[in-house]
Amino acid sequence: MTEPDWYADWRAAALDDLAVKQDHNLEAFAMGSWERFDYDLDALTLTFSEAGAAKLVADIQVVGTTGAEEWLWAWANTGLPEACRRDAELVKAFGEDNGVEELSFELLGADDVNSLGWALTAVAARVCDAEGAYRAPRDGGALFMICRNFRYVS
Repeated sequence: MTEPDWYADWRAAALDDLAVKQDHNLEAFAMGSWERFDYDLDALTLTFSEAGAAKLVADIQVVGTTGAEEWLWAWANTGLPEACRRDAELVKAFGEDNGVEELSFELLGADDVNSLGWALTAVAARVCDAEGAYRAPRDGGALFMICRNFRYVS
């Protein structure tokens, strides 16, 4: 797969940017410490709860999903509601406009699909100016999403 000369550094910077945002979210919102999480792809929300009560909510967009050895972009996954794939469509357009093939091939393989998922989610967070990301485990893989508008629920 060919990529523009600038892309490898840009992608690495996107990962660094996302790491800073994730550190902030860990400190400000205790990400990763809540008892439970639930996502609603129709409502476009990710909710963290404790003792059966919602505590923190974020708006989400799905970036992609992983299986055992592959990544599927959300824009190519017609099993997902259209509304939750809009930001992924922006990433695809960015890839097409800039000649970044990994952003415009619907299915990608990798030995370490989790690392690939985080890298592509970081790219999406950068392209779409997201405030963070979340990886939700699911049968045989994970759902990667970008997040915005974190807010506590009273």
